[in-house]
Formats: sequence, structure tokens, C-alpha cells
Amino acid sequence: MTNKVSIIVPSFNHAKHLEECIQSVKNQSYTNWECIIIDDGSTDDTRSVATKLTDDKIQYIHQENSGVSSARNQGIKAATGDYILPLDADDTLNPLALEKMLEVFEKNKDTLIVFSDTVYFGHINKTSNLQEKFSMKELLLQNRLFCTSMFPKKYFDQGIVFDEELIHGFEDWEFWIQLISSHRELPITKIDYPVFNYRMHPVNSRNNDIIKNDNKKEIIYHTVYEKHKALFHEFFPSYIALLNRKTFYEQKLEKIYNSKPYRIYNFLINLFR
Repeated sequence: MTNKVSIIVPSFNHAKHLEECIQSVKNQSYTNWECIIIDDGSTDDTRSVATKLTDDKIQYIHQENSGVSSARNQGIKAATGDYILPLDADDTLNPLALEKMLEVFEKNKDTLIVFSDTVYFGHINKTSNLQEKFSMKELLLQNRLFCTSMFPKKYFDQGIVFDEELIHGFEDWEFWIQLISSHRELPITKIDYPVFNYRMHPVNSRNNDIIKNDNKKEIIYHTVYEKHKALFHEFFPSYIALLNRKTFYEQKLEKIYNSKPYRIYNFLINLFR
């Protein structure tokens, strides 16, 4: 057990969920880890809750409110582990998460990312069904990974960081575009174990707010496009065609996910997991 994992937990006003989140980290079967809580200028009791949780493996850092990308970057900068696993403060890890993910890296040191499906809980209960394999072209159309996926810290040290200009969201999507496009030859592996549990809130989440807000979506897509213009043109020579393709793709997915056969299929899959 030589490889150390740094679990990065940004928290903005999630004091009521933070202890549950950190307890799930403490419950890991793999014990060579550190956890860094980044308080992104919370106005609730995050500081007092986090301070009580700190010990020789759990660190607390406070910063002025700067957004989740900044919080993740600050946490990773302070990390001393070989691998990074982001985890939002209102979510929880499952007990074998680190063990199962590290098994992949131990078998193949060249692995770029290890990811999994997740269990949604809270306001909605279901399990995701991510594609095991996807192309660069598919990733440019839509994010294919949850932010709670593991990657080697060395790539962050080489300059692949979360974009702090993406204050409206989807910063994890842009991060994966950076990382995967820079190392297309390296394997990305999905494991058959749900690494974490994603809390669904009764009020709109940040991502749902973006999905329903065309102005915010346009800002995000344009920012990502401008940053990776050469990459987008490699697969989509026409920007207008790309936008039309994205709109068509999103509408198609929404229609599929809302269909009765898919809901029945998803129910049966979850039932027998």
C-alpha cells in the first residue's frame, strides 16, 4: 500500500452534509489517504464543522469565495498524494472506492482516469449508466465522466488545472477535455463499482440551473470552444454545425431518458445491482 490518494472536498455552505461526507472518507477500506477540505467562503457553519473534523489526515483550508474550480485547484496544490479524487461536500464515497480504483492503476501504471457509475440519492433515487468507452468527439459533445473520478496528480503539476473562469459550471467537463485530449493514447477505465453517491436536492442544482438557462449554456459552450478551438475544428469544422449537433444530441437524450421503456429498463437494472 504505497500509493497515496488525496481526496479534495470543496465546500460552499454544505455544513449540514460535510460530516457525513468526511465520515465516508474515514470508512474507506484503503487507508493511505489524505483529505483536504476547501471552504470556499461559506457563510454557514462550515468552518466550525470542518475544524472539528480535522486530524493528522484531514486538513482544512479557508479561502474567499472564488468558485469550485478555484477551490479544487487550491486543494490539489496542497495535496501530497500520488492520485487525486475530487468529492463534493454533499456527496459520499462508498467503502471500497479507493481500493477498487487503485487496483486499476496498480495493474496499469499508464491509466489516465478511473471512473464509475454513481448512485443518486435524496430527492431522486436511481443509478447512472455511463458508457464504458467513449471517443474524443463524443466528449466534446457532452461530459462523459463525473467529477469524482481518479487521476494521477502529476498531470495537474504539469499544468492541467480546473478553469477558474468557468464560474457558471461544467468546469469538470472542460478539465476532462484538457486531460484526455493531451493524452489520447492512455487508457480510461470504468469500474463496475459505484464509487460515490450523488445527493439530489429538492431545489435546483447548479447543473440543472445551467441546463435550463440558455444564456449560461451559451457562455459556457463559447468559453470552452474558444479555449479548445483547434480541437473542436478537428472533429467539427463548422461551429454552427457543432451547436446544432449539441442541441440535437441533448434533445435526443432527454427524449430517451423520459421514455417509458428507458425508465422501466433503469428500474430493472437498479433492482438487480
